[in-house]
Amino acid sequence: MTTNWLKDLNLKPRSNSVKTFKSYVNLDPEEGGGKSDSADFFQETKFKDEEEEICAKGAPYPEPTLLPGEVIISQAENVLKFNTLSELNKGISGLLICTNFKVSFVTAETFPSNLHQKNALLGENDICLINIDSVYHVNNGKRKKLSVSCTSSSIEIIEVHCKDFRIYTYSFKFSPQHQRSVINTIIHHAFVPRINLLFAFDYKQASPFSEESENHSLLFTRSCDWEAELERCKCPGWRVTLANEKFLLCESLPECFVVPSILLDMNLNKTAPHFSGHRVPTWTWGTSSGASIVRMAALDTNISDSRQKDVMVDAISRASPRQVPVRSFNLDDICPTYKDVQNSFLKLKSLCMPSTAQEFWETENNYLSHLESTKWLNFVSSCLNTALEAANSLLENTTIIFSEHEGRDLSAVLSCLVQIMLDPLYRTTNGFELLIQKEWIALGHPFTERHRLVSGSESEESPVFLLFLDCIWQLTEQCPAVFEFSETYLTTLWDSCRISLFDSFLFSSHKNRTEAILTSTHNNSFSLRSVWRWSRQFSKNDLRLFCNPLYILNKYTVSSPIRKPNKMERPKSFSCMKDTAQSQARPLIVKKTVDITPVVWNEDEENLLRIDPFMKSLKLWHQCYLRWIPLAHILGGGPPVLFLTNLKICNEIQALEKKIKSQSKQSRPPSRHRRVASDDYTISADVIDSCLIQDGCSIITSVFPFAPVAPWDWTSYHYVPSTSCLKISYTETEEYLDD
Repeated sequence: MTTNWLKDLNLKPRSNSVKTFKSYVNLDPEEGGGKSDSADFFQETKFKDEEEEICAKGAPYPEPTLLPGEVIISQAENVLKFNTLSELNKGISGLLICTNFKVSFVTAETFPSNLHQKNALLGENDICLINIDSVYHVNNGKRKKLSVSCTSSSIEIIEVHCKDFRIYTYSFKFSPQHQRSVINTIIHHAFVPRINLLFAFDYKQASPFSEESENHSLLFTRSCDWEAELERCKCPGWRVTLANEKFLLCESLPECFVVPSILLDMNLNKTAPHFSGHRVPTWTWGTSSGASIVRMAALDTNISDSRQKDVMVDAISRASPRQVPVRSFNLDDICPTYKDVQNSFLKLKSLCMPSTAQEFWETENNYLSHLESTKWLNFVSSCLNTALEAANSLLENTTIIFSEHEGRDLSAVLSCLVQIMLDPLYRTTNGFELLIQKEWIALGHPFTERHRLVSGSESEESPVFLLFLDCIWQLTEQCPAVFEFSETYLTTLWDSCRISLFDSFLFSSHKNRTEAILTSTHNNSFSLRSVWRWSRQFSKNDLRLFCNPLYILNKYTVSSPIRKPNKMERPKSFSCMKDTAQSQARPLIVKKTVDITPVVWNEDEENLLRIDPFMKSLKLWHQCYLRWIPLAHILGGGPPVLFLTNLKICNEIQALEKKIKSQSKQSRPPSRHRRVASDDYTISADVIDSCLIQDGCSIITSVFPFAPVAPWDWTSYHYVPSTSCLKISYTETEEYLDD
């Protein structure tokens, strides 16, 4: 790293009194330290002298960035933060702060970093408290899990393990007087006993969007939301019931949901106690031919009256005017349980979360066998295979029932996968968010317990939602042109599940959400904030990376002129969202042949995604699981190069279309050639010579746009000299192509 490079990056060269350090050696024999040579001793002594000099003048730390309602609870100066996989010999010094929202490390140093996503709420050295999985005391290479009751004053080094696979390592070598207070504060506020103690209830700034316009219509808590979905699907024989008003029927279901029209509310009240958690069969999606998707819990073993299940199945069959057959999928037998998912995830985490470089290389030698032993991809394959089988049953005009013990975990995964395989609306960004609101939030997936947002729920923890997102990522890999959103969007969505500012993924049901608001001591100022307002977290440049360029390019392809009318219109309840009217629900598909003879086909069959659900076609989601391991990254290579190249091609096509538009005197082009919402910007990825890497240009790695936690250096990366690096720039278009 030369002074010229730092100058090119508008960074100041390091002076003699900077707060960085190298070759940190623990010299205290009581803490497991050993002998060191004179060079190491000189480096540490010099560093300590500089620290004392800085402290005497007053620590030159920048002011921490705090959100409205965020307060500093505890802090410690002169804390050492070690680099990722640095073997405790490289890092920086700074101020460690714990607030009621995050753990933040503040330093005066600036470092060259890879082009990466910047969150307006959390910096790259910040950890949201609910993202903390565990805190360990590190002593002589051994780790001991900490709790408030066992925290002592002799702790020098701690590791903070995060739920997104990151590891932060801090040393209190030069601030022993503050370490106990900070560590206790972190543990105490990271594992709260009640949900209303999270930062969402302390945030003071009123939401610029009212609950009615932003959340309420998207949570499927009103009958009109479900009626709009029934109307869109043109699915007869079903009705919206209000039997669960005030949650008297079932605590985990919303106050209104969809049931067979022939069932009266009195029938539901009689039948509900026979199902686990009183979760009666609930409609989620259907076709105009009468086939539907139904989710329900298994029969309660304490009340073994199988006749009630037969009554419900018969009512589901007779819901359609054609009395379609019914096929039941017992997910407890054919898919992993939420406990199986958790056990698999723990093995995956140990594989993708090395604390040292030595641990990484030890697992690297038998990487594939270790990955196979986790069974994570087996579970992904099982879900995709079952969903494909269910989708084919729907195409055969058969109603499918997903039965599960509680009906709140794998049934949500399978129901969503089937709908995405058959309904192009849910492959758009807005449609996908609508699907999550319907299947996961409204129908009561226990996010509080599965993501362990409160203490005491360890036995219920399981990343079922991550398993679902992994399945979606596998679909985007096999069918890359039919999804409007990108891989970066999916990874960011998973990260947003662990930001306590938003209410979307905090609660286990609408009843829990309502009770938390009413019982909160801050209920006068509390307002719901949906995670789907991405502009609160990211700039326009970052949000542009959420869009899949292949989906945009697919809009420009020629389609057969013989098509049924597009029925994929957004529900009325979704029209309140910004810019939804501009985005088309169904991408155009290239047809190999065009037949001028009118034919009638099953549009749902045409929409079915053709995928391979078996293990041979599945891959590990590198961007999500390996993004914090520098040794696993490729400099200037990997899928991001292809992604940015596609963006460049998209840019060229848009420029050509604009040129044709300006020269043409003809009438407006056909609707299939009109712009889509994603086309009102230009992203260019200029190819630059790979030798310019050392000149400080913005370049990418295989985990673009996610970069490792600063500071870092290029020597931690594998470099692909055959691949040109891409320099990214963003420009707004001056005008729309359409009038």
